[in-house]
Amino acid sequence: MDSRLYSPQFKDARYSVYNLIAIDEHGHGGTTGSRRDFTFGDTASDSLQLLTILGLDRFYVLGTSQGGHIAFHMALLEPQRIKGLILLGTSAYAETEQGKIDLSKRRDKWCETKIPSEEALLIKAASFGGPTRVGERVYEKVKQMWIERYAGPEGYDPALNCLLNHDDFDDRLGDIKVPALVLHGSDDQYYSTKDAKNWSSKLPNLWKFEIVEQGVHYLSFTEPGAEVCAKRIPEFIKQTL
Repeated sequence: MDSRLYSPQFKDARYSVYNLIAIDEHGHGGTTGSRRDFTFGDTASDSLQLLTILGLDRFYVLGTSQGGHIAFHMALLEPQRIKGLILLGTSAYAETEQGKIDLSKRRDKWCETKIPSEEALLIKAASFGGPTRVGERVYEKVKQMWIERYAGPEGYDPALNCLLNHDDFDDRLGDIKVPALVLHGSDDQYYSTKDAKNWSSKLPNLWKFEIVEQGVHYLSFTEPGAEVCAKRIPEFIKQTL
C-alpha cells in the first residue's frame, strides 16, 4: 500500500491526538529497494525494525487490504509490542485460484501499453469506487501516483507477485491474541463480507466486527468508510489502551 492513501486521516483533526505513522510497503509508494521477490513478511519485519529505530516500543497497527496481511505478520512476529490490530477491507485467506486468475488478467490489461490505459486505471480504481466516490481532482492525483509507480511490468509485477503468493493465516488466527477491530465494506469488490465475518470470528480477542454499508475496499480513503473509521478507531483505542 502507498502511504498517501491515508492522507485523509492525517488531515482529520479527530486523529490529531495520535502519533500517526504511515509506512510504504515494499514495491509501493517511495520505496527504492532493488529486490523483486519480497514478501509481506519482509515488510512486516522491516516495519517493526523501523518502529524500533523511532523509539516506539508499543503501538497499534492498522492495515488496509494487503496491509492487513502485513498486520497479521507483525502480530505473530512481536505480539508483545502490538496494542491492537485495526483491519480494514482485508482477508486472512490465501488468494484463491480464481482470484489469481482475475489479478493476472488485470495485470495484463494494465501492461498492454507503456502508460496504463484509462480502462485499466478505472478497473484499478474500483478499489475505492472510482472517480464518482472521490471526485475528479483526487482521482487525477491517484492516477498520476499509480502511473509513476506501477507503469509497465517492471513497476507492476513485483507488487503483484507478492500479493499472488501471500500466506494463509486461517490456521494461525488463534495465535493472534491482541485486541482486533475489523471493518469491512458491504460493497468491497475484492474480499467478501461473508469471508470477513468467518475469519474475524476466529480471532480470540475480537473487539468488534462491523460491515460498513456502502463502504468500498479502501474504507479509510472514501466515504462512508472514512467517517465510520473516525468513530470506531478512537472508541477501540480508548477501550483497549
